[in-house]
Amino acid sequence: MKHRNSPAFTLVELLVVIAIIALLAALLLPTLAGAKERAKRISCTNNIRQLIMAAHMYAGDNDDWLLSGWADNENPADTHTPILSTRSWNVILQYTGGKNVMDCPNLAKAFLQEDGWRFHQDYGNAIGYHYLGGHLNTPWPPLGPAQATWISPRRSSQEGGLVLVADLNVFCHSFQRILAPHTANGYSIKEADYYERNPRADQQTPYDIGARGGNVGLLDGSVSWKNIAEMTIYRSSQMWGSEGAFGLW
Repeated sequence: MKHRNSPAFTLVELLVVIAIIALLAALLLPTLAGAKERAKRISCTNNIRQLIMAAHMYAGDNDDWLLSGWADNENPADTHTPILSTRSWNVILQYTGGKNVMDCPNLAKAFLQEDGWRFHQDYGNAIGYHYLGGHLNTPWPPLGPAQATWISPRRSSQEGGLVLVADLNVFCHSFQRILAPHTANGYSIKEADYYERNPRADQQTPYDIGARGGNVGLLDGSVSWKNIAEMTIYRSSQMWGSEGAFGLW
């Protein structure tokens, strides 16, 4: 038998194959990331529905009153949309049976890690959404970037078009934090190191860091996606001043 040499790749051919694989990966990865983000948005929608349902179940057992938006300090003038009192937190756990509904899936890691954002002394627990029910003194007067106002639903029988729960698009420059839970391919969180590198960070909103929008849940139980370009900036803190916290929904 005659010995025949097996054909082998030349270096040029190998480099061409590697380049093609890299090109295909570059084309496919954004598609896969986008599909994952769409799945997270669906999961987020379900969380908001469960939160709204829990609020209505509570109201059904408490003379139509929705869960309070007060903090643990029970100061009616010191409420913040992403913070639930310990009591309200426990009530939601009672009606939903789990903690997963408390956070947008994209933000859960930031809240659950050991040094995360969850617990606030004298206030309670931060959640991965704006909870707009049970706040007093609304509409809060326009302040800083927020020139629009919102009404907090306090009873389940109020006008069904009032917003009860919304994705946590929020910026709080005094705490050096900007959150965009839903970008094209996931989430974007900017904190102190970002502010150090970007002198204009204190003028930015979730829109500037890639936010595409968020889920907005109404008192009537409906939840829909809202594009970031259609969102309005509102105060998300009754206490903090013009450098305080502002949300988009």
